[in-house]
Amino acid sequence: MKQAKPALVKAVVLTLAITAILATRIDGNRGVALAQQAPFAIDPTPPTELNATGGGPAQATLQQAAEFAWQEFFALNWPAGPQPSKRDTPSSTCVFGDQSSNCAGPLVWETFRGKVEVFPGSGEPPGYSANAPSFGYDTPPEYNYGPLHPVVACSNPTPLPPTAWVNLDETDQIVVDSMYAGIVSVQPSAFNSAPQLIRFLAKVNRAEYEYVARHKWWDGSAPKAATAQYVIANMKDPPNGDDYVLLPNNTIEVKAGWRVLNPDEMTSGRFHTTTVRYYEKNSSNVTCYQQATFGLVALHIIQKTALAPYFIYATFEQADNILDAGGRPVEDVDGTVLSQPPCRADQTPPCPTTPSVTLEDTPIVNPTTFVPPQVVLVPPNAAYCTASTNTTPPNQLFYLNTNGLTALPTNGYICVNKRANDIPPVVIDTNKRAHALIQDYSATHGVKNSVWQYYKLINVQYQPINKDHASLYGTQPGETNFLNAHNPSTYYLSNIVVETNRPLQLFSGSLVNGSGTGSNSDYDSQFGGPSGTAIHHNMFYQGSGYNMGGCMGCHGSQGQSQGGDFSVLMARGRVSIAETPAQPTNTGAGQTLRNRSLK
Repeated sequence: MKQAKPALVKAVVLTLAITAILATRIDGNRGVALAQQAPFAIDPTPPTELNATGGGPAQATLQQAAEFAWQEFFALNWPAGPQPSKRDTPSSTCVFGDQSSNCAGPLVWETFRGKVEVFPGSGEPPGYSANAPSFGYDTPPEYNYGPLHPVVACSNPTPLPPTAWVNLDETDQIVVDSMYAGIVSVQPSAFNSAPQLIRFLAKVNRAEYEYVARHKWWDGSAPKAATAQYVIANMKDPPNGDDYVLLPNNTIEVKAGWRVLNPDEMTSGRFHTTTVRYYEKNSSNVTCYQQATFGLVALHIIQKTALAPYFIYATFEQADNILDAGGRPVEDVDGTVLSQPPCRADQTPPCPTTPSVTLEDTPIVNPTTFVPPQVVLVPPNAAYCTASTNTTPPNQLFYLNTNGLTALPTNGYICVNKRANDIPPVVIDTNKRAHALIQDYSATHGVKNSVWQYYKLINVQYQPINKDHASLYGTQPGETNFLNAHNPSTYYLSNIVVETNRPLQLFSGSLVNGSGTGSNSDYDSQFGGPSGTAIHHNMFYQGSGYNMGGCMGCHGSQGQSQGGDFSVLMARGRVSIAETPAQPTNTGAGQTLRNRSLK
């Protein structure tokens, strides 16, 4: 294995030349010009600003944003070394994609602090000291959920294995649904009661931890109510200081989806794998932890920059996430749709899910009788993807809406056939360049079959956009420009295994949870505003309110508007429960405790 010299680690770059003849090409499917830009590089230092010399994110193109996202991906997926003593730090002797024995430890982002290491269930964060560098940030991983829900080992091997850096303590999507992979064996075991379930984690970098630790706000004492009041009243971020929550620039958070791999996937060389910690119930119904090898299927990266205080949101997926019922990929490794899966006889194309679902939204609020907004089956009597929850769909991704949420169809599995919005051509084009760059780099540095060539960028949000109507995006001038942020795919940025059901895949407005509905709505009247058709603003920036979609809109609704800046973790505070799988007929927030809930 060829290694990078320690003094030259920042110079371990390899650029992909783009010939002048290909300065512009026309995409046949969308009829848009794709401008080729200067080469980008594989480097262990994450970018800190988008289009810094060209007007910032406000003047950036979607291709520039896609390259920024890949630069983040390269840096954060750099090996941190087998036993890193310093978090957030790339190994000086390992190169990108190297998982040989000398470099087989965690990745840089995997060494970030998990949310329970920043907001523990009780006491101080592990290793905290007011006098320690970075307030003890570099302490090895330790997960404390507090005295109300202690966690023990499911078994007691001697000696106990090292604590896994990857801590999967979420089993659903903010209590609205759970996501499964049909390609995995359905047989539960004593080690994993839900092997098809996709589990999640959230982590923060050194900048965010230092901010929380400096203010001692891990216990929920942050001035979130005052911050929310300021933001909503002034439609902008509050001033920096101890009186409000305002995260520092270059705060980075990641959210990742992981699952069990089947035997063929484990030997395919197409998945990043590592030892993870996940949670089950033992025979005494006490939460306990297991550790095993899982595969990475989704990665969100969000970063706050000086010119994007609302954060830049990038999301990546493993190439093989979306399969048809026969197990064939729906997209290629770059994101190009290979074939449209056929619709069932009771569906009308396009049919991204089976059964089809749609949102019925309304400005009417009736305090005594349930009325929409609600997500309904199309047609109303449509059969679910399988006859009952006793039978799971083979091969495909599928989800189960949370039992008890009155505005969602919750009686069966819903299969995922394709994305609601395809990956834009300019992002696919950037994926091709990134994959070629990875292959060339790997060959030069002696890395065989880098797994990272099998991950693709789905899209990036880098500008706030106001949708001032309640219909689906794409009905106003400029909303179908696939060269910039003004297109449905970018506006509704979502990851197929992280933002799973209809309210999350096509999120805008906010989630209507006051009556336990689980639906979303664009109308302000549904969130305590005046009656009428005024559109709800879920985020605020420089004196203006926005009805933003996708990840940015959700982080505005559940983060900024809750007084946590755009961090949902900051808005929530202490983490007092490690989630365990719920039974298919009992996945609801009302029946099973969850560490993240809607606000």
